[in-house]
Amino acid sequence: MIVSVKRCVLAARSCQIFWPLILLTCAVLFLLHNLFNNEISLQITSQKRSGVKISIDNEIITPIAPEFLQVDIQSQTPIGEYLWNHLLEGTKEFIPDRATYKGNKVVDDLNFTFQSGDAEISISPNSNVVLVIDGSSQLNQKKEELLLKNMLLFHPPKSLFLVILGDNACSNNQWIVRYLSSNGGPISATFMVRSSFLDDENEVYQWPLGVATHRDFPLFWADEIDILSPRPFTCNYFGTNPVRNATQDVIPQRVKELKLENSCYLKMSSKTAFSTIGSLGEYIQVVSDSDLSLCPAAENGSPETHCIYEAFSLGSVPVVEDVTTSCGRDSLFLLKKHKAPFILVKSLENELRDVIANENRMNLQEKIARRATVVNWYADFRHRMTRQFYRVIHSKVNL
Repeated sequence: MIVSVKRCVLAARSCQIFWPLILLTCAVLFLLHNLFNNEISLQITSQKRSGVKISIDNEIITPIAPEFLQVDIQSQTPIGEYLWNHLLEGTKEFIPDRATYKGNKVVDDLNFTFQSGDAEISISPNSNVVLVIDGSSQLNQKKEELLLKNMLLFHPPKSLFLVILGDNACSNNQWIVRYLSSNGGPISATFMVRSSFLDDENEVYQWPLGVATHRDFPLFWADEIDILSPRPFTCNYFGTNPVRNATQDVIPQRVKELKLENSCYLKMSSKTAFSTIGSLGEYIQVVSDSDLSLCPAAENGSPETHCIYEAFSLGSVPVVEDVTTSCGRDSLFLLKKHKAPFILVKSLENELRDVIANENRMNLQEKIARRATVVNWYADFRHRMTRQFYRVIHSKVNL
């Protein structure tokens, strides 16, 4: 094409009579030349932007499909829903004929599939598996170990990871030690909720309890939370009947003694009633309308409760009892490590008066700034946990 343009110009110079016609022909050739080059440039630019690798064979450009590492998340407990919905921010759909939920999400070169429910474990061929189980009681631990053994016998994965809901007993969940890869077992890494007997951050990682997904507590984005309006309640407390520990029993009484009934929202209800849609909506609204949320230790003695994460997500500061378990372990270690913006007390009964007094000394602008800190911290915390999960999975999968 370039040679033809040059010859055209030379011909125009040598022939004075037909030079206008010849120059017009040159101009047409020049435009066709530029158009051809621009099309090639646009094709190459488009391919670079799309990130698709290309190979050229006999002048035919063929896209090469990227290779993904398959990771199947199999959940047998609600903490799997927290992992999928709130941390990985995945979506899922209900499969009626199998009474199960399924979802899919691609992150970089990891192709995650998710399944939860009572259906039989379904594993993709040649996949890596994340098994989410409940080890909060000895009965559950025996059942989950049997599940693990059956999976290893009939559906052995390329790589195996465990997310387990633990408890605060000293010896419970020690059964997983013999399955760890450092002891010749199949488990590449374990993410442990509550129990922290082996949290070496190399093979066993402490993991957050999260919100109560078994009550369908939803994911809230930071920009959805109203942090500017005055909140009608200084604090809130939702308890269950029958009361399971001393602190849960004393909070309503202490609120009345301090004459805080008008500024602190209190509600006691059964666990069944608390799980209804209407009660969940009321709970979310009240926490959103409260500057503080009172979060006593759970009935199993753990200070880490769903109340903490739910308050964070709605811009309410959780007031948490900083107590150790019967084994002398700190269940709040993970939150403290990430500098969670909560208020720690040794006893809600003895320190509630001072907490409320300090709260009443804050003006609206100070509370707005604190709410912004709380919701942004929680969003960042979720993303940090997600990045850690990706990093561990990616570094330990068997190719």
